[in-house]
Amino acid sequence: MSGDPVRRAPASIAPIDAGDAEPRQPGEAHRAPARAAIALLLLFTFTLIVRNAWLSDDAYITFRTVDNFVRGYGLTWNVGERVQVYTHPLWMFLMAGASAVTGELFYTSLAVSIALSMAAVALLVLRMPATSMGAITALVILSLSNAFVDYATSGLENPLTHLLLAAFLLAYLDPARSAGDRSTRWLLRLSLLAALVMLNRLDAGLLVLPALGYALWETRSWRSFVVGAVGLAPIAVWMVFSLFYYGSPVPNTALAKLNAGLIPAAEIRREGLFYLLNSWRVDPITLGAIGVGVVMPLAGRAWRKLPLAAGCLLYLAYIVRVGGDFMSGRFLTAPLFLAVAVGATTAWRWPGTRPRLAQGLLLFACLGVGLTAPYTPLRAPGGTSADDDAAVWVRGRSITDERANYYPVTGLLPALARDGEPIAHDWAEEGRRARGAGPQISVRGSVGFYGYEAGPEVHVVDLLGLGDPLLARLPVTDPNWQVGHFGRRPPEGYLETLEDGENRLRDAGLAAYYEVLATVTRGGLWDPARWREVWRLNTGAYDHLIDSYAFVRGPGLHAELEITNSTAAPYVYAYVWNNGAGEMWLLDDASVPGQVYHVGWRIAPTGVTLEGDHLERLSAIGVLSDGEPLNVGVIFAKTPSPGTDPATCPDPEACRYQMYEVRYWFRLGERGPMTALRPGLAWYNGEAPEGYWREVDAGPVMRVHVSPLR
Repeated sequence: MSGDPVRRAPASIAPIDAGDAEPRQPGEAHRAPARAAIALLLLFTFTLIVRNAWLSDDAYITFRTVDNFVRGYGLTWNVGERVQVYTHPLWMFLMAGASAVTGELFYTSLAVSIALSMAAVALLVLRMPATSMGAITALVILSLSNAFVDYATSGLENPLTHLLLAAFLLAYLDPARSAGDRSTRWLLRLSLLAALVMLNRLDAGLLVLPALGYALWETRSWRSFVVGAVGLAPIAVWMVFSLFYYGSPVPNTALAKLNAGLIPAAEIRREGLFYLLNSWRVDPITLGAIGVGVVMPLAGRAWRKLPLAAGCLLYLAYIVRVGGDFMSGRFLTAPLFLAVAVGATTAWRWPGTRPRLAQGLLLFACLGVGLTAPYTPLRAPGGTSADDDAAVWVRGRSITDERANYYPVTGLLPALARDGEPIAHDWAEEGRRARGAGPQISVRGSVGFYGYEAGPEVHVVDLLGLGDPLLARLPVTDPNWQVGHFGRRPPEGYLETLEDGENRLRDAGLAAYYEVLATVTRGGLWDPARWREVWRLNTGAYDHLIDSYAFVRGPGLHAELEITNSTAAPYVYAYVWNNGAGEMWLLDDASVPGQVYHVGWRIAPTGVTLEGDHLERLSAIGVLSDGEPLNVGVIFAKTPSPGTDPATCPDPEACRYQMYEVRYWFRLGERGPMTALRPGLAWYNGEAPEGYWREVDAGPVMRVHVSPLR
């Protein structure tokens, strides 16, 4: 208030320490040669970004929501079902506003991304208190970083994150701040920018919260903490809205990706380390620059920048914790930008060193590393993907060179060079055909291009769970999982439920869970009954229904099989395969089409036992291993002794046989129970022992019910 006494600024919030930058203040002009070099490098960076501009399939997951929103269908993935499929609300609303003006998203998103990326770079090198050499080094790093150039576009939120980080840094490093009302406004601006960073992507808060916390600690007053809380209010408001509108304070994508089921945390972390190793092998300047930015506050004695370095380290630890990403470099651009900004605004002031010489050596080191990297952004766009190069590429389970893979079909320059649709991809064409076919339920594994082009009348069931509220809450069922691609399978009756709106789920517990979920995602927003279910759903009141449906726990498993001979083969075999060995029994040697068999398997960690009528035991299995799935199957053969090589058989066709098997993902406890996921995945090979396996509905031939072993 005006009557309050004016306090002097305590030493803790005095202007930036001289160790934080060169004597040149923000806004002071660079010398003429430096200005020319910076201008040329800015133009060079702009050219590289435009030349490599592209859009990813994942961007179109958000774009489908944007399209529905602009058309008046709400913030939805499928019309009539409120599901948050985006992790970047601020970016989504920006795209919605821009596309509402232009009437399209392909060129609009690229133009906005390029503009934001260049604005972020310009703020970094023109407005922050950097030396000319620091500004030039920053431009060299960013223009030669494969990660930064790739995700300066892509249709994802990275460009807006970079710009918001630049704005936050300008506020945090502002040397003109003072106490009193000025200090209050500064803290409010800083906390508001931190909230916007998190509103654009929640996990990016790890980069800025240490610095915000330090700023609050510097002032150390109740008023500061109140101001900080007010500034962070936008993120709280969004979470409240998300809870009200979607029924969950976090995106559906987070539920889908964090619900890892039987995947050990150690495997996830290993994939995160592979992600960092991939970047180091293919794009070394990115991690190298992050490392330099982290140590620069120590080398320059810029102690106020240590929280920024801590933010970079926290974010790298987070990347390892969540397993990285399947898009090489995507998660590294934000810590790279922050680290480059820290380095560019810090002069080397370690005793016994010459600052200008140190900066010059750093510049030449960056040029050397960036220009000699195996896949620099200087390469021709649309060339050979880096992930085809086994000599340098670290794939992990699924790390890919997304830009190189999609550039020929979604790149800006290829789109300008061809006539017709800007997205020249098979998935997009399939989506356009689905739109023409009218309303339908479509089950897909890759949903971005397809879902956007299919339009609002096609209900797209996302097998990865990103766009489906029920599948996101079910554990991962595919043991061949990939980071960011955790496969599920629709439960029995789910697609029929979506077709006519009547709950047809076969499992009673899951059907009860879906009733609650449908109330939350499809019910009236203001219905008090829905609010009660939102509370109960988010506090875990119904988690046991998912657990009882998806998991089988016990000292072992009991698998009951109903086998129907759908062939003319007389020989019928039942088997269990695991750990490189199989337990196989001959059930019949004179079977006829349509004949039904009922058998059971008692499966324990030390071996298996067959229950039911049989003729002969052919092979035995040993100790089980959860390093591979447990396969429960049946063989229909025309001749005895399945497994004979057709090449050595007098009649090769007669020696081929049909196999159906259901594969269960399971884990063995050290001293506890055996845990398996259900339902298993059913596969078929019609030309065994050769031929190909394909996923099928095995129900008409082999029904399997798995329960705990008693």
